[in-house]
Amino acid sequence: MRVDLRSTSTAEIDRLERALRDALEQAVTSENRAAAQGGPRKPLVVQSEVVEIGNRPAGELAADARLLKVIRAVDAQLGNTALVQRASTDANIPLSLGREASRSVAAAPEAGAHTLQEWFDCNGRELGLRRILLTMLTLSGVGE
Repeated sequence: MRVDLRSTSTAEIDRLERALRDALEQAVTSENRAAAQGGPRKPLVVQSEVVEIGNRPAGELAADARLLKVIRAVDAQLGNTALVQRASTDANIPLSLGREASRSVAAAPEAGAHTLQEWFDCNGRELGLRRILLTMLTLSGVGE
């Protein structure tokens, strides 16, 4: 099985990982005990192995971050109403290193992320592309 643990808190990710490992160890012990009581034939032995296949560190953009202020100003200029949401994205790496980072959606409907039913409607993407461009130009100092 694959288990994906995500949080904005490193302490919470660590707590969840410990709980998962403990639950797995208890399940293996319980199954092996039950198999050993199964009769004279050699019991099946249940084993487990935990292999980390990825690591997306926790991170969160501060509410007063310059990047967030710029994005909000760009949204106001474009008349865009954006939802600020926490999510696990590639921005987690710089956030975990104390850098400002954000994921920007191209302002089009999307759903089903990371599933076979994932979809994206490219209608209206021009607004998202304008938003990204204006944010980048503002952050780089153009117009100051």
